[in-house]
Amino acid sequence: MTSGDLLPHTCPVKTAVSKAGGCSTRALRMDVWGLRLLMLMLAAGSIVGHGTCDAVQEHGGVRTSNSMVSAMFVFGDSVVDAGTNSYFPSLLQANYKPYGAQYFGKPTGRFTNGRTFADFFAEKIGLPFAEPYLKRKGKWSIMQGVNYASAGGGIFRVTNLEFKVIPLSDQILQFAQTKTSIEQTLKSTAAAKELFSKSLFLINIGTNDLVTYLFNPSLPIRDYLRNSMDALEDAVKQLYNAGGRKFMFLDVGPIGCVPAIVANARVEDGTCLESVNDLTKNYNTALEELVLEKLPGTFKGIHVIIGKLYETFDVMVNNASAYGFTEGVTACCGSGLYNAETQCGRPADLITNPPYNLCDNVDKYVFWDYFHPSERAYGIVADKLWNGDLDVVAPMNLNNLVNLQ
Repeated sequence: MTSGDLLPHTCPVKTAVSKAGGCSTRALRMDVWGLRLLMLMLAAGSIVGHGTCDAVQEHGGVRTSNSMVSAMFVFGDSVVDAGTNSYFPSLLQANYKPYGAQYFGKPTGRFTNGRTFADFFAEKIGLPFAEPYLKRKGKWSIMQGVNYASAGGGIFRVTNLEFKVIPLSDQILQFAQTKTSIEQTLKSTAAAKELFSKSLFLINIGTNDLVTYLFNPSLPIRDYLRNSMDALEDAVKQLYNAGGRKFMFLDVGPIGCVPAIVANARVEDGTCLESVNDLTKNYNTALEELVLEKLPGTFKGIHVIIGKLYETFDVMVNNASAYGFTEGVTACCGSGLYNAETQCGRPADLITNPPYNLCDNVDKYVFWDYFHPSERAYGIVADKLWNGDLDVVAPMNLNNLVNLQ
């Protein structure tokens, strides 16, 4: 069975696949305004910049970690975004309170209350947090990594196009500018290639594409998945040609369990929308085939692993108490059903945005806001991906990957 065979059909925008497999208005009661509101919540706008960071000349940075990874370059969406969308006007940002409050003590543009996967991985490797490519000020070194991820970004340029987010293809172009800066600093293309060969390339993307496809299935699922994987392979090819040899992909978590999706469907018992999760499983099956079979067979000397966010978060949401959480679906911060009908921290608006709620103890919540996990949830999963077995990360864990000679 191929990945394209797994989803027999997709229901139209105003309906969704029910848990039994048929179309149901209960599953996703999404009118045009509801869809637009959800997409506004999922996307954060930005425009692409291709400048270079002056910090590379001023602050070369010396790595103190004993790991075999000297830098980390991050690509993707809000799950790993370090604040990219804060540097340009956006329809949705996370650069205001209470985002960032628990760890940084202030908003940083990250869509959570503290650190993301990228931050936890950097700590484990012994690297500083990778700063956004668009950041110009401050003492930080692109020699130790850069974060290109943009909240709302997708594999395809058409994903959230109206919000002008940075798609993967433009993130790769930004990396090309970083590559040029590093080559100029080191005065050697070979030396830059050596640095990239000892770097970790972290890629987390696809969620926004799947949400877009869910409400506007423009192609048969088989064709959509093939196009997605072809685009990811092309991105890897460009990074590989630059010298990259160590790659980590994160698959897509259970979209049907996130508060925004459950709230939009008016599911009052808090259960996940398994039909939406079926679409996610299709994507993840195709991604696993790409990571475990296609890429190693195509690019000599490449080492690529896949972190299984779906499995880890699915268990966490549906068995929250086993991890010390009391809330698996309700967000800590927001308003409306499951605190997921408006964004956390947005100023109150009498028409569209009521005052938001903020929980007393975010560590008891799997989700921080309408769509994004809490720092504690990120940390638990990061630990599993760092030292876990094949059930959560394959064909090796991240600890083993970064220490490969």
